[in-house]
Amino acid sequence: MVEESGDVSDAVPRISRGIEVYGGSDGAVSWSGVELTADSMRELGAGPWAERVGDLAATREFLAGLRSLAATDMETEFISTLLEAEPEPLPWQVGEALAEVLLEHWHGALWVWDGARDRRTRKASLPGADLVGLCVAGGSARLLFGEVKSSSQVDCPPSVMVGAKGMIEQLKRLSGKDDHLTLMKWLNARCRTPEHKAAYRSAVNRWVKSQGKDIQLFGCLVRDTTPQEKDLGDRAAHLAKTVVEPMHALLTAWYLPVAMTTWPQHVGVRDLG
Repeated sequence: MVEESGDVSDAVPRISRGIEVYGGSDGAVSWSGVELTADSMRELGAGPWAERVGDLAATREFLAGLRSLAATDMETEFISTLLEAEPEPLPWQVGEALAEVLLEHWHGALWVWDGARDRRTRKASLPGADLVGLCVAGGSARLLFGEVKSSSQVDCPPSVMVGAKGMIEQLKRLSGKDDHLTLMKWLNARCRTPEHKAAYRSAVNRWVKSQGKDIQLFGCLVRDTTPQEKDLGDRAAHLAKTVVEPMHALLTAWYLPVAMTTWPQHVGVRDLG
């Protein structure tokens, strides 16, 4: 077993890596199964994973503003009661946040915006691609689109990987151009720093010159089961029939040592200060 590898910007702090237990490639599609250790879980849960789940920086600012408006004991109690009633994130939301963190730290993903901010209800699952960002490597950037699935199902592959609504069919649709402009408009409106704007221009330039083909796709499966290459291997071969150069796709499965139902408990989203 070897450590998982990937291009990561030096600006992104490194975190403990998991152990790659299987992997392979088929044309422009590669796949990798990684087992996260208990140490990795603790490190992630105390830092970047929790930040991504709860968008804690914005949450702390929001709560501070609410509390500053409470001028009486009754108003303070009212605000406290509301905050105590706020539910924990759902396991699939926690799995999606973990995928974003690991792609950022291990595979050069650059997120210009936390999609959780766009939810209009507490349990919302936004339409469109789960992952929309940029992939930065070798001094250049590419558009990044992808999907995240979480599953504790014992079947290999789990049902979230197959069928019309499964990950592979979703990635095949993202490989086409039908939704690219919509996703690019969403991304462009959220590129607010000079770094993000420059990376976006670089990525779109590659997209235009390749007539919409030079993009990076990610398919992320988050599991609480024993690693099995059957989770990804056959599915990757199926995707390779659609995804060809200069497009690239990475299917990755991360296997967590704790049950999916407990994932929200492993991130410090309740510690809002």
